[in-house]
Amino acid sequence: MTSDLTDVTWFRAPTDGDPGTLNACYNALDIHVVRGRADDVAAHLDGTARTFAWLLTEVAACAGVLRAFGVEVGDQVALGAVPHGTGVVAVLAAARVGAVVQHDDSAGATGKVVVRGGPDGVAFAVDDDDLPWDVAMRAGRTDPAGCVDVPGDAVLSRHGADTLTVLDALGTSDDHTVPVPDGAALVEVGGLRFWSFATPQG
Repeated sequence: MTSDLTDVTWFRAPTDGDPGTLNACYNALDIHVVRGRADDVAAHLDGTARTFAWLLTEVAACAGVLRAFGVEVGDQVALGAVPHGTGVVAVLAAARVGAVVQHDDSAGATGKVVVRGGPDGVAFAVDDDDLPWDVAMRAGRTDPAGCVDVPGDAVLSRHGADTLTVLDALGTSDDHTVPVPDGAALVEVGGLRFWSFATPQG
């Protein structure tokens, strides 16, 4: 995939000294639904073909959960080892609210919200309390989040010393490559490429 800045849907186009604003999730999901591709397959998650419309509904619900927990632009959301589909939804939801995903499968992962797997399934951890994924997502579906303006030079995710910017993930960086840390797979949804550190069962 190669593209340039004109292939990206900007909320405010960049100018000299101004990185502009955009939203990675909007470019990956919303714009495809707006352009009539709602029923097209966006990704294969955990063995199931998921459409842009389905994925947008789930991601907006998850973003609603993050927003309800106070996650804002630039906040960190830690993502532990979770099934592939859950991880994809969580990364896109974090992008939707402008958060930075910190990929970390250790028990000590930190962030305003931590999404992690455990013996009882996936949960959102906030202030030392766990809320099961399914319970939180039911609540999120009642108040889904829209896309926020994110600076064009924002970071989408981190893993150790590796950083993935929004523009790298959209394929608009100067070298058109996405760095892939050890242990990560590259996932593409709607032209947005990002990391997945799925659990073996994912």
